[in-house]
Amino acid sequence: MSAQNFFLQLLRPLARILLRQGITAHQFSRWSGAAFVQAAADLLAEQGNPANYSRISTLTGLHRHTVRDLQATVLQGGPDQDGQKEYQRNRLARVLAGWFEDPSFTDRHGRPRLLPFDGPAPSFVELVRAYSGDIYPKIILDELTRVGAADVTADGRVRAVSRRYTLGGADPVSVRHATAVAADVLDTLEHNMIAPPRERRFEDASIATELDPKFVPLMRRMLERRGAAFLDDIEGWLSEKGLARSKGSHPSVRAGVRVVMVVDSPAPDSASEASDPDDIRRSDL
Repeated sequence: MSAQNFFLQLLRPLARILLRQGITAHQFSRWSGAAFVQAAADLLAEQGNPANYSRISTLTGLHRHTVRDLQATVLQGGPDQDGQKEYQRNRLARVLAGWFEDPSFTDRHGRPRLLPFDGPAPSFVELVRAYSGDIYPKIILDELTRVGAADVTADGRVRAVSRRYTLGGADPVSVRHATAVAADVLDTLEHNMIAPPRERRFEDASIATELDPKFVPLMRRMLERRGAAFLDDIEGWLSEKGLARSKGSHPSVRAGVRVVMVVDSPAPDSASEASDPDDIRRSDL
């Protein structure tokens, strides 16, 4: 597998998470550029070199002006003008922005109008033409209703429900959790790539390449039982050592274990055969 394919495999799940949250490829490009700037500054600090624009530019391949822009906007919370250009924004977001902001499509109170699907402005078709270019209005409507940002009334008119939307499946708390888990895993993998053998962190796996899908629910229940017991033991040990450490004066570190189940494709919600983890232990292990 080429390096390109390795990194596509790494980034594809992340791209799915971002798309479900309505994050565009352009927004991700800005954020990934900022992450490269931060990573370059980290590496330069490890080498004892100053993290100036020129050195960061040399390491990342980003122009010095781009590095400075990312530092001033994404990393320091300044106005990200480039990220707000209309032609780079997600099509659904552009249509919703026009619906909520354009006086042609809002009422006298500034609220989005209830629009007939077709006909002269203000209509949904004209809204899409104004803010989404060459995308068919029906496709935009189907997507807006699917993500809960619009609906169609009994008389066929289109109503705005929400200015913001996600493609489903994750609330902000879930996204933050996924971010924390992914960051921990990648941090360990990066550490193990450069650390000498004795200093590498434990990282191992047990994965079957041809498991019958009917056993996946059983595996889930087995991990819920045995994984929880294992983590309880680790938590007790960490708590004991943490309390002992707190009495000293040395700085502390964040350390622990994550247990993650791995399944490449969706599996049935229930098994057709053995349904108890003990059955797995007795008959299948």
